[in-house]
Amino acid sequence: TNYLLAGDVNSAIAQCKKAIELDPNFPRAHTLLGFAYLKQGNHAEAVAELQKGAELSARTRFGLASLGYGYALTGKRAEALALIKELQEKYDKHEALGQDLAAVYAGLGDKDQAFAWLEKDFQARSGLLSRTRWESPFESLRSDPRYADLLKPMGLKP
Repeated sequence: TNYLLAGDVNSAIAQCKKAIELDPNFPRAHTLLGFAYLKQGNHAEAVAELQKGAELSARTRFGLASLGYGYALTGKRAEALALIKELQEKYDKHEALGQDLAAVYAGLGDKDQAFAWLEKDFQARSGLLSRTRWESPFESLRSDPRYADLLKPMGLKP
């Protein structure tokens, strides 16, 4: 994660591959590798790694949100929308957060829906909302004035 935050995609890929060598079933390593490949524009490998991450995580909210974001960025709109539906069902059962759906909507370029779901997390006082400041799916939202407005009441800066 630190290498991705610093913009060092090659180091991020190398570290993820090392982690996968040590534990091929570690879902987060596959997911982070998928994000690194997205930044490189390597869509096929990105989606493959994000799919592995989602499956190895037993389709948890983070794995599904990451995969949905990857689908959205790589033009797989129907697949992204299917994951929004799955995440919505998880959200209704308190197994997902609004930011999970917001991540996919952000990838689709639907900022209005992304902010609507982030606002739901704010209203629910989600302790994880602050992670949007560094997680990849929210990069496109950070320059929007609504993002600063969302963080301001929490005493956070974008």
